[in-house]
Order: sequence, then C-alpha cells, then structure tokens
Amino acid sequence: MEKYFSVHSDRIKILRSRNMTIPNASEEKDLLKKYNYYNLVNAYKDPFLYQGSSSVEKYITGTKLSELEALLVFDSNLRLIFLKEILRVEEIIKNQIVQSFYNYHLNGNPDNTEVERSILHRDSEYLRRKYYDLSTSYSVYNNDEYGIVSTAVHTAHPRVKCSTLDRHSVYDNYISTVYRTLGQQRRNQNDSIKSYLEQHGYMPMWILMNVLTFGNVSHLFTLQKKDVQLHMIKTLGINNYSHISDDLDIINTSRIFQVLSLFRNTCAHNERFYLTKIRVPIDDAYMGFGQKLPHSVNPASRRRLNKSQKGKRLNARQGIYSLVFSLSLFMDKQQLNNLIKEIHSEFKTLDKKLNTISINEIERYMGMNFNWHELIKSK
Repeated sequence: MEKYFSVHSDRIKILRSRNMTIPNASEEKDLLKKYNYYNLVNAYKDPFLYQGSSSVEKYITGTKLSELEALLVFDSNLRLIFLKEILRVEEIIKNQIVQSFYNYHLNGNPDNTEVERSILHRDSEYLRRKYYDLSTSYSVYNNDEYGIVSTAVHTAHPRVKCSTLDRHSVYDNYISTVYRTLGQQRRNQNDSIKSYLEQHGYMPMWILMNVLTFGNVSHLFTLQKKDVQLHMIKTLGINNYSHISDDLDIINTSRIFQVLSLFRNTCAHNERFYLTKIRVPIDDAYMGFGQKLPHSVNPASRRRLNKSQKGKRLNARQGIYSLVFSLSLFMDKQQLNNLIKEIHSEFKTLDKKLNTISINEIERYMGMNFNWHELIKSK
C-alpha cells in the first residue's frame, strides 16, 4: 500500500480511529509535533497493539502517545548505556589485536626474516598475505532437542549442510576496505592520518585501528594465525571459564565480536535498539553461556524442552541479553553489577510510565523475561 504524507490533524484522526486515547487540548496531541511520526509511532507501537483477529491494527484500550514516548526514551537511554560499554570494549579489542599480532610475528614466528621484522610496522608489509591464515574452514551448527547449541569445525568439507569460511575472500575484502578507508580519510582532511602518511609514507597498524570499524576488526581477527588468536583470547581473559577446544574457542570469540559489532552498528545509526534481533549462534559450552540462559537442562536427565521453553531460550539468544553476555566477558564483578543496575533503573523508570501494559510485556518482547540479572552473574 502506498504511504502518503499526512498532516498533523489527519494523524490524530487515524490514531483515534485505531483506538488510541488522544484527548483534545492535551499534551498528548503535542507529542506528534515534538517527534517524527515514524520515529515515535511506527517504531514503538508494537507492544501496545491489540493482538486479536482484527484486519486493521488497533491499540489496546487506554493507550496514550505518552506511553510510546516513554518507551522511546527508555530505548534511547538503553542505547547510550550499551554504546558506552561497547566503545570501551572495542578499544580493548583493537589494542589487543595489534599487541598479539606483533608479539607473534616479531618474537614467535620463526618463518619471518630479520628484514621482515624490521619493516613490519609498515602497511606495505603487515598487510601481506603471508601474515594471515587464508585457509578455508567449515562449521556445522546444531540446536538439539534440549535447546543446546553446538558447533563442529572441519578443515575439509564434511559433506553435510555447513557454513563455509572463505578466508581468501575475507582477506581481499579487508585489504580493499583498508585502502578505501585510508583514501577517504585523506580526502576528508583527517589531519592525523594525512600528516602521518605524508611524513612517513606508510600507516602503522596501531594508527590504522583508529579508523577501522568494529566490523573490520572482527574480520581481521578471523584472518589471524591461530597462535595470534589464542594469544589474544588468553590475554583478554575471555577463556577463563572453561576451555572447549582451540578451534571452538576461536570461532565463538569471533562470534562474540560479531555480536558487539552488530549492536554497535544499531547504536551508531540511532536505530530502534530494544528489539534488535541477531542470529549469531554462540555455543552453549562457550564460557558457560548455556547455563546462563533460561530453562537450562542437563542432557543426562533426558528431559527435553517443550516448544515454549526452547522459544524462550532462542529469544534470549537473539536479543539484547546476548549483548549483555558478550560485554560481561570483558567486565569485572563491579563493572557487571554497575551495568545491571543501570539497566534495572531504566526498566523501573519505564514501569512507572506504563498504564496500558506491564513492564513484563516489554521484557517479553526483548527476550529478557527471566532472571537474567542473576544468571549473568552465575559461574
């Protein structure tokens, strides 16, 4: 159906016809002047819609625009809370990937010559193929009747349905991105980049990190030699819960970076945050993730999950809780407690402003309608 522009009074009529409460001469009417209609109504109406069989969307009786505004503010505040933490972790990861790369190639890799080591700070050297793992690998994903996600990694095609990681293509795309980004920085008159290139004629990796996106850095991690990846994981301290295998630790750490990158993009583009859904299958065994999800079971008990229980676990996996888990891997106990308090504070503030629906409904939409604040701290 074509969408035509509607004037202020027409929008009020439309909302009233859909059962929204908008009294005359009220602050509720003024909210449509304060906000872009799409950003307020279309983005935040879902929890307030009547779920009956009507062919035309209807709002639950009593719904007001101020409730949608409260949800918008809640979403904006959550976005800022998480963006702050993602940026902190991003800086840690960027620094550590540089440290681990040079630790290995300057001190641990016997295949590198003295000449290569002496010029490894130059992009003409450290971007060469020889410093990266360009092999192809395959992974098989499984979500069983207990709701347990696991991955098997293969170096040869297993002749079953699998995901293929073509590192040659990842490398080619990464190199193209690097030089395109540097070119854009020079054209945009980024003084630090421009002056360094003009003065030295090359760009060190530790300066390059400042202009690469989190997604670029995630791909860079994927390309590293296994020794570099394992050194990075160990130094970051994100394998201190339990060790699965080197390959699975690496692939799941890569997935953690993907989670962080996807949510960072949502924050950076100022998109609706609280309902963000991702499909990055972190293994249950990785850092005890499965035990931190609702309805965790031990397969030895032979108790299978029903459809509702599996759905609840899936919603938690695909929603903001996966971001909470990913960030928790880079936090000490106090930092995690502070994050939980900030999130709780926003839920409490929103709860006070909701009349038509309960805060439990928002938590359900988010996939956080369980004791997540206790499970995330469990060992």
